[in-house]
Amino acid sequence: MKISKVRVVYFCALLIILAALCGNFSGVLYRKMIVSRISALEPEDDAFRSMQSDERWIRSLAALCRTSGNPPSEFVTPCMLLGGFDIPSGILKFGVEDYLRLRYLFLRQNRKNYERFQAAYQAVWDDVVCFPVEESAVSYENSWMFERSYGGKRGHEGTDLIPPRNLSGYYRVVSMTDGVVEKIGWLEKGGYRIGIRGPSGGYYYYAHLDSYADDFYIGQPVTAGQFLGYMGDTGYGPEGTRGRFCVHLHLGIYIETERTKELSVNPYWILRYAGL
Repeated sequence: MKISKVRVVYFCALLIILAALCGNFSGVLYRKMIVSRISALEPEDDAFRSMQSDERWIRSLAALCRTSGNPPSEFVTPCMLLGGFDIPSGILKFGVEDYLRLRYLFLRQNRKNYERFQAAYQAVWDDVVCFPVEESAVSYENSWMFERSYGGKRGHEGTDLIPPRNLSGYYRVVSMTDGVVEKIGWLEKGGYRIGIRGPSGGYYYYAHLDSYADDFYIGQPVTAGQFLGYMGDTGYGPEGTRGRFCVHLHLGIYIETERTKELSVNPYWILRYAGL
C-alpha cells in the first residue's frame, strides 16, 4: 500500500508534538519545526482557505466545545498549525488539556503569527450559532473552487445548499450569526443577496434569495437565527433575472487580512459543524 509523502510528513509532525507534550523530546528539532511551520503559513494559503477536514474531527470539535465551553477557534487553530486537518486519527484522542498545552507551545515559539491565525479562525468559526436554512432536508457538497463559467472562468467561492423541492420563495434562510447588515440588494452574479458582518469580523454572504424578510438597511443589527429571506433562483443577469439555475442558497464566508480586503474561505466544514 502506498503512503503519500504528505501523510508521512503529517504523521512525523504529530509524533513530534506528542513527544513534546509528554516531555520526552529534546526540544531542538521540535522548536525548529514549530517556528518554521507557523512562520511559513499565511491566511491567504490554500490550506487555510480550503480548511479541509473530515466528519470525525468535526464531531470531535463539537464535543470539545460542548464539554469545555471554549469556542471552536481554541481547537481549530492548533489543529491547523499542526499540519492541516488531514492528519492521522491520533488527534481525535486529544482532550481539552492536550489542545491547551499545544496552544501554549505554539504561542511560546511564535506568538504573533499564532494570534494572527487565531483571529482569522475566530472570524469564521466562533460567531456561528445555527444552520442557515430552517429546512433540515437540504443537501450540499464540498464544492470549494469547482469551476464556474458565468462572467468568465472562475472557482466557486462558497457552498450551495439545495432544497428538497425546486420551489422559489418557500424555504426560509436565517442568519448563522449575530451581526450587522453590511450589503443588501442586487448583484449580477448573486441576485438578491444580503451580507452580514459578524462580531469577530467574518462576512457572511447569502445569495440568490427570492425575496427579503424585511426592509433591511445597511447598519441594521441582526441576531443569530433571524429570518433573512426566502431561498430563490435570482441572478446571472440584470435585476429581476430568475430561473437561470435551480433554487438554492449560495453561502459565502469572507475575512479581511493584512494583505487582502476580501478573502474567501470554504464554508463547507463550518456548515457541517453548524448542522450538528
